[in-house]
Amino acid sequence: MTDRQGHNDAVLAQFRLQAATFTDSGFAAAGLGWIVAELAPSPGDRVLDVAAGAAHLGRALAPHVAHVDALDLTPEMLDQGRRLAAGLGNVAFVRGDACSLPYGDGRFDLTVCRLTLHQVADPAAVVREMVRVTRPAGRVAIVDLAAAGDPAVAAEANRLERLRDPSHGRTLTVAEIHELLAAAGAEVLSTSRHDNPVDVEDWLTRTATPATARAEIHTRFAEELAGGPPTGLRPRPGGTLTHEWAMVVAGVSGPRPARR
Repeated sequence: MTDRQGHNDAVLAQFRLQAATFTDSGFAAAGLGWIVAELAPSPGDRVLDVAAGAAHLGRALAPHVAHVDALDLTPEMLDQGRRLAAGLGNVAFVRGDACSLPYGDGRFDLTVCRLTLHQVADPAAVVREMVRVTRPAGRVAIVDLAAAGDPAVAAEANRLERLRDPSHGRTLTVAEIHELLAAAGAEVLSTSRHDNPVDVEDWLTRTATPATARAEIHTRFAEELAGGPPTGLRPRPGGTLTHEWAMVVAGVSGPRPARR
């Protein structure tokens, strides 16, 4: 079994478990208004939502564009998206792997992903594929958690994220996202940031985090709040943490890299 296959199996196991929690309120709908406003899509756009989950972003974009393909690895997440998309006639749900998109070159005007890169085995492959399927003069938009610039703080945040959810890969810095886009042949056009508060107990419950891991996470948050080393997750009294999200939008021009 390859590392990618093993990681995909972990993702499938985790998001089968979480699918029913991806409703149109609460954590799953966070940040959608900000993203859609920043992207300002055009009515004629064909959009691909990569690793879409229940297609919260794709469905938010759908009223503003011609068509959305929402692609995800987990059948239960796609089923949840179909239920929530009742009445939207321009969204198609497709099962597929973000690292190997089932589309020809240059098919989409806007290719997006939301909270994806930190969850996949090979972020560079996902970004290459997103750029490949985007037409020249089209755009690629990546919305994801943003790691702290201090490597020690970033490492601790990733450790705690994996304690909570073993399918978590690694949260990238904004600079790393820029580098992946440049390596794939896209030019960064804009970067914006957004703070997303998270209820800690809900965050742990959604992933059915075991009691021992919960206790370790709570202990680290208490240590930080008492003046100890930062966790990178910015816990606050009252039981919340704050994820920093970044949205990086890049333009595609010229010939795209060959598919790998």
